[in-house]
Parts: sequence; C-alpha cells; structure tokens
Amino acid sequence: MNFLADRVPLLNLDDLEEESSSGYDSPVFVSDSEPSLSASGGESDNSNSGSSSENDISSESDDEGDDLDDLEDPGETLHVNSTETVVNNIKYILSMPQLCDVTFEIGPQRFLVYGLKAVIGSRSKVLQDMMLQNSPQMHRKTKKNNNQNILIHNYDIDVFRQFINFVHTGSVVMDVTTVVGITCAAEDFDVPELSDACWGYLKRCSAITTNIPILQNETDRYSNHQAAKEIKRMLLKEASSMKRKETIV
Repeated sequence: MNFLADRVPLLNLDDLEEESSSGYDSPVFVSDSEPSLSASGGESDNSNSGSSSENDISSESDDEGDDLDDLEDPGETLHVNSTETVVNNIKYILSMPQLCDVTFEIGPQRFLVYGLKAVIGSRSKVLQDMMLQNSPQMHRKTKKNNNQNILIHNYDIDVFRQFINFVHTGSVVMDVTTVVGITCAAEDFDVPELSDACWGYLKRCSAITTNIPILQNETDRYSNHQAAKEIKRMLLKEASSMKRKETIV
C-alpha cells in the first residue's frame, strides 16, 4: 500500500482532528475564579437564616470601602485560544496579490507565488537574506508598488507553492510525487522542522518497493540539489537491502 499523502502540522492545526472536525482548535475560555465557600467549607447558599442575612447585610456595609479594591483586582482572567481565524486570514492574504509584498517567479515560465516578507523572513534566514539583498539579479521593485520580485530556479511550481504555504501556515500536504521537491526546498531554504518531517516520510515511502521508481524519477528532476543526491543514495541503499532479502528468501 502506497503512502499517498502525509500532513505535516507545525501549528498543531491537525493534531486536534480527533477532538474537532474542523482540524483547528476551538476557542478555549479559562476562568481563574472559584465558587465562593462558606465558613463550614461548603458552597455558600442564598437560603440562609434571617440572622445570617442580617449579618451579611452588616458585613456588606462594613466592607463597602473595599469595593474599589475588588474592582481594580477582580482576580479573574480569560484566556481565548483560536488559530483557525489567523490561518484563514493568512490564506486569504496569500490569494490576494494586492495584499502581499513579495512575489516569487518560479522557473523559466515565471509562475508567480505570493507571500509576506515579514512572515517568510522570520521563518527562513536564507529567504530573508535574499529579500534583503540589493542585487538586481535577485530582486527588483516595480514602479507601480513596493512589491519585491525574487527569481527562483529549478523548482516545480506546485512544490514551491506548497513550501511557501507551509512557511506561512505551518501545515503542508505531501505525497510520494512531491516529497523529494519539498525536501529540497526545506534544505535549500533552511526550514529544519519541515526537513525533519520530510526525511521521516521519505524513509516510510522508500520501504515500499513500488514507491522507489517514483522517488528515483523525482531525484533525477532535482539532481542539482544536494538533498536530492542524498535521497538517491538512500534509495540505492534501500534497493540493495531489498535485493539481499529476496536472495536470502
């Protein structure tokens, strides 16, 4: 059975699928306030005796001066945690070239992939350096706006688009036909968490005989990348190991 696809979550967007059908963590509300307790250790009850009520009224009158302190420090906090809106907003921005400030021109056909410099620069030092360079061969600014264009060679458009989406959202879907290219991008642009996930998936894919020809074909396509050369050596080693096992049997 082939590994058709693998999802690599980095923002914990998919780890919660068992708990939420949306794949995102729902808002979480946490309060530090605790139920008030009576002097006997149980929860306070409004159905007290008449004398107790009078004492309560007297206590409220005596403590009236402390109300301002209670308002200033209520002793209660609210924690809201939801990444769905943030990720969806980023995806929307990436779909709108007018909202992006960097454009990658991929391959000789100059296919366009859009992104946000602030996000990309914080995730990849290599891409950050490319965006900061002033060499006209690396980027140019258009006269119409401040958008920056960067030329990227030797990458398939679908592979590079998936890589850029991961850089922005922390999530990517890969399969046996794209894992080699995504691994090369993760290595070339120094995104270690994606690289580690790719190598783990490659080992799983290479353990299946029918996947090896597909992976070998992809390594030939990316033969000028160092990662592809390492993948090819791994595949040759795996193929030799399989042949030895068949001979023994």
